[in-house]
Amino acid sequence: MFTFRLFMVISFCSVVFLETAFSQTLIKIVDQNNDPLPDAVIEYVIPQPVINQSIDDRIYVMDQINKQFSPHVLVVPVNSQVSFPNKDDIRHHVYSFSLAKTFELKLYSGKPKSPVRFEDKGLVVMGCNIHDAMVGYIYVSDENNAYLSDTNGEVLLTQPLALDTQLKIWHPNSTVGLTKHTLLTVDQKMIDNNEIFITINVNAPQARGSFEELAFHEH
Repeated sequence: MFTFRLFMVISFCSVVFLETAFSQTLIKIVDQNNDPLPDAVIEYVIPQPVINQSIDDRIYVMDQINKQFSPHVLVVPVNSQVSFPNKDDIRHHVYSFSLAKTFELKLYSGKPKSPVRFEDKGLVVMGCNIHDAMVGYIYVSDENNAYLSDTNGEVLLTQPLALDTQLKIWHPNSTVGLTKHTLLTVDQKMIDNNEIFITINVNAPQARGSFEELAFHEH
């Protein structure tokens, strides 16, 4: 009797362990050359109960380091605040013409007095009025599930994705265009051992020229 009960306990623990081990989903994104694709934004919708969500009071950070925005792509929820510290030993003048947020931080060094709030969803393309080669992106999302691929082109989800879940994928160099998404529906062909493999066609990064040219092309 004791042996039977012990067997039942071990079996139950094994099932729990397996369910926990496979409760995550790893999404791997590569380009057409099968190279990992960092800075890809993935959004999807899953049914969730309607609850009163508290306001996210955290302040996100978009640094300026070595005449570059860091990170190159920042994903934030709607109504978030973003700070723009300048860690270079020269001054910057950050601004954007984007429909989702038009703003300007005039010539400054160090940390601006106040963060910038991003009230509307959409893509915000930023530049520096002094250094035209500086280009960065803030992706403002109204989805609860919005993620950014890491340097290995990977996104680790803490829950499995059901078949027929629709994914929206954005990348600044995507061949579909700067303001458009690649839409995919999760099917069995994409899944291998709880890993989802996605290929996104991208243009080769071009030499950075005028930010104004990029900003107007956005519209």
